[in-house]
Amino acid sequence: MSESHSESSTSLHDALEQLRARADRRRHLVTQVVDVEHSSMDVQRLVQELQVHQIELEMQYEELLRAQAETEVLRVQYVDLYDFAPVGYFTLDAHGLIQQLNICASQQLGTVRQRLQGRRFALFVAPDHRLLFNLFLTKALTADHRQTCEVEMLREDGKSFFAQLEALATPGFDAERPSQHCRVAVIDITARRKATEDLRASEARFRRLFEQSNDAVVLLRNERYIDCNDAAMHLLGTSDKSHIIGQPAWAHCPVVQPNGMKTKVLFQESIQRAKEVGSERCEVLMHRSSGEEIWVESVITLIQDVDEEILIHMVWRNVTAQKRERQLRQASEEGLRLALEASNSGVWSWEFSSDELRWDERAQASFGLALGPGPVPFDVLQQAIHPDDLPTVTHAFQRSIKQRTPFELDYRVLWPDGSVHFVSARGKVFYDEANKPVRFTGLMRDETDQREAEEDLRYQHRLLGRILQNLPVVLLRLSPQGEILEMSGAGLQRMGSHDNEARGANIYEAFPMLTEPMRALLGGEPVTFIGHYDLNGYNAFYQNFGFFDEQKGWGVLFSIDITDSEISRYHLREEKEFSRSLLDNSIDALVALDCEARITAWNRVAASFSNLSEEQALGQSVYDVYPHLNTPEGRVLMQRVMAGEEVQMLGYRFHHRPGFFDAFLTPLKGQDDAVTGTLITIRDVTERNRMEEENTRLKLRQQQEVLSAIMSTQEAERKRISEALHNGVGQLLYATKLHIENHSSNIQKHTAALALLEEAITATRNISFELTPGVLEDFGLKSGLQELVKRIPKTSLDVHLHLVGLSKKRPKLVETAIYRMVQELLNNIMKHAQAKEVFVHVVHEDHQVLISVEDDGVGFEVREDVPMRGIGLAGIRNRVDLLGGTLTIDSRPGRGTIVSIEITLKKDKEDGKKAK
Repeated sequence: MSESHSESSTSLHDALEQLRARADRRRHLVTQVVDVEHSSMDVQRLVQELQVHQIELEMQYEELLRAQAETEVLRVQYVDLYDFAPVGYFTLDAHGLIQQLNICASQQLGTVRQRLQGRRFALFVAPDHRLLFNLFLTKALTADHRQTCEVEMLREDGKSFFAQLEALATPGFDAERPSQHCRVAVIDITARRKATEDLRASEARFRRLFEQSNDAVVLLRNERYIDCNDAAMHLLGTSDKSHIIGQPAWAHCPVVQPNGMKTKVLFQESIQRAKEVGSERCEVLMHRSSGEEIWVESVITLIQDVDEEILIHMVWRNVTAQKRERQLRQASEEGLRLALEASNSGVWSWEFSSDELRWDERAQASFGLALGPGPVPFDVLQQAIHPDDLPTVTHAFQRSIKQRTPFELDYRVLWPDGSVHFVSARGKVFYDEANKPVRFTGLMRDETDQREAEEDLRYQHRLLGRILQNLPVVLLRLSPQGEILEMSGAGLQRMGSHDNEARGANIYEAFPMLTEPMRALLGGEPVTFIGHYDLNGYNAFYQNFGFFDEQKGWGVLFSIDITDSEISRYHLREEKEFSRSLLDNSIDALVALDCEARITAWNRVAASFSNLSEEQALGQSVYDVYPHLNTPEGRVLMQRVMAGEEVQMLGYRFHHRPGFFDAFLTPLKGQDDAVTGTLITIRDVTERNRMEEENTRLKLRQQQEVLSAIMSTQEAERKRISEALHNGVGQLLYATKLHIENHSSNIQKHTAALALLEEAITATRNISFELTPGVLEDFGLKSGLQELVKRIPKTSLDVHLHLVGLSKKRPKLVETAIYRMVQELLNNIMKHAQAKEVFVHVVHEDHQVLISVEDDGVGFEVREDVPMRGIGLAGIRNRVDLLGGTLTIDSRPGRGTIVSIEITLKKDKEDGKKAK
């Protein structure tokens, strides 16, 4: 503070020096009032200094006028900015009534300003948000910092919009009824709110699709995994996302794919094709965490995210079973083709030149015919082919001839009795030396019975294979001696084993923990049990069902992998215990309610707030436990929470516990975002409120100390200047006058100079007295005010002074401030009011000082939105704020002015000593 005071003093000194220099330059413009040739050097110097001082005062006055004009320009700019601001501005009083608003504010509410002034702002707040707004307004009026909230607003025509309110408390504007006001800025956030809600809903839908998808889904950026769902972890055989997230895209694949291409190159080329066409599908060989090889069909889609980076969305599908099935089918078909070539199938030959068909009995029997060994027209075969298959057969023949490929086709034929049979035909085209097709020769076989049997067998095999390959099931077949005949199924993945890897092993040696149930199974008893296994330190659980097949003579056991469900159950139990621990160790009171407002959870802090134990509270209605909620207002709050809204109850007090508490009511939602209950969090904020109040008091005390230091410094500076004028300039002027009177032979010649000196001496004494009245310091406030009034000529202004209780003790700073305020008010009246009579009342009663100055002058218009002009009233306002008092001005043009000041003094003596 000393540094800033020093800097301000330096700048003021520099400004005065500049003014003095300018005055010296203009000194030649001043009219000389003395005869320079016949005056002494001291008189000439004194006159010159007085002239310079006069010029300084004139220039200071010019500077004040210029500053006043600049202030008026700034005020007009402020009014323009306020009225045409793109944000709605309101000024509300302590009752929420609209005192002032700008054009944008009236447009937001859909009516003109004249219809809005004086109306309650809450009428334009949606009913569901009025409680929130009232809490917001109360907090804004009592807090010393900006408050913010979001509410739904209603226009005059009934249309609604969402707005963000920002409020800051300000002093009141009504001089007769001083009160607290606040300025509220209203920002229309309807579009932003809708966009936020749409984005949140979109993100929630994507997250649900991502997490709940049956397909394995992973997300990549910069060729590394950034997220995955449970299905992806299950596909790779891991339960920890850290085994996937952060890894490169080819981390779970061999370096080189079976086709010889590097996996990294395959991934990069697939990404490039996806960029070109939007999506790409490919098959890749991958490794599970157990090392098992699986074939995965990957669908790659590129997404442009908000950071303008490419996000890769990849869907995995395990096609290992389909891949193996295709391979098995190809091998089966190749074996069937070789078997047909080597079998006793019908042979047939088609001569292109004669269009004759030659076929043996077995070939004819495939068509249900017995035509003999002679050739027949090829139409006989074509007519016997099923009409639906004829185009296919014809196309196959043509393709075989054109492309020189073997003919291999199974198709249906119609026998003479109308029955449909299946024929398998194989063959190829023979060409002559000129490469012209001359003959088609092949094998033909009736596969109706075999086809039906194979189809039925294939279906059963496929059904069982799909069960074993796609469900966590293990099929175990045992000989009566306990030898493993078959052990297959996807359930082996948990064990880190493959199909039939344990074939030939003894069940009692391979799995000692199964000895007892397996002996019972092979003894002919059906078994059902849950097996717990330790697989390389990893817990695994299997649900087992077994029986002994008397017909086949072996034992059969089906085992279903239930590890995930058992672990989930275990984790659920742990989470429940953890939640219970969190509830009991929370510093806040936590109460959970169901949809019917019954208590479902109750921690120990909540028990201390209501003197009810958990056993007593569980199942009770919250309206019985907290009667303040069993009111229309309380039930409305609960309904709002059940509708999905978060509600706060600030500053609540309990009957059984001292202090202040904040309650937060949060809706609990299920997977479909439906509200399933309510969580009430009650927090003790007594200490926080105490700290905030203490901080506010400290800030006010610091502000008063700063103002006190400023005022004390001003008084010290006044005293220094007063002493300098009285002891310096005044004494010099008086000495000059004596010198002229004592050393001049012709007094009449210097009459004008002596009169000027006398006037200068009187002005110097008056200025010195006004700066620091000695009577105030020597005899107190009462004598100082009386002396101040005596110095005002009654011909200029008739002042009536009424003093009561001024014999009481007051701090020096308070007396000086009262004197200065009365002095400044009287100066303002003499300069501006054109008054003839003034009544000054200064009353000290109990611990209050009341000051009232009333004149009959021209008065002026007091406007709340226009700051006080000049430095006089502003200085009085600063002194009143320093003393923690209130200032009221009641003035109207032509009806005079009444200025009232009320100051409350500290009661204890220590405060009085501190003020001194």
